[in-house]
Amino acid sequence: MSDYLSRTLAAYGHSVHKYESATKDMVPDAELDIFTSLLPDPAGPVLDAGCAFGRDTSLLAARGLAVTGIDLSEPFLGRARELHPALDFRSMDVCALDFADGSFAGVWCQATLLHLKDEHVRTALGEFHRVLRPGGALFVSFKEGQGEEEIVESFSADAARFFRYQTADRVRDMLEAAGFADPDVRVVNELERYGPGHRDLNWLSAYARS
Repeated sequence: MSDYLSRTLAAYGHSVHKYESATKDMVPDAELDIFTSLLPDPAGPVLDAGCAFGRDTSLLAARGLAVTGIDLSEPFLGRARELHPALDFRSMDVCALDFADGSFAGVWCQATLLHLKDEHVRTALGEFHRVLRPGGALFVSFKEGQGEEEIVESFSADAARFFRYQTADRVRDMLEAAGFADPDVRVVNELERYGPGHRDLNWLSAYARS
């Protein structure tokens, strides 16, 4: 595992409850509506790649989808299993998915690939494409911007994490290079969406089909 990713995982390990408290009410209903409308099978199965404490995994399950949540953070997985004992959570790297080709109708990946350098983002997108069945749906999100940095972003963590910022054009290019069709990248401002107490930053919400 790369040093930058090890440090980011350690930061999350120290901040599980802070992250949960900061983000548990940031429910992505609009994004979930679009994603589920794109699924070739309304029952799934779907993969929640980078599930953290299982918020979105449970939201997907509540919509009637068969869902598996994966993460590399054992503290997050422990919390996810505590909160949602009936759901399936596994320790797994998005860059090396232990699933057969065509296993899923959809892959949901919220605020995970933003912690990877571009070469690892491309690897993860290739893995998502591989495990999706033809016509499968993908959702991925990134913070909008340029460059990369390792910083303490005190909104949701107490230690430094690595962030790679993206533009809409770069996200479209990477999705197309990974074999995804018709990527649709939308800008969502966090403060406008969730109100006071949140950050004035833009998120890129991207949808595509395999």
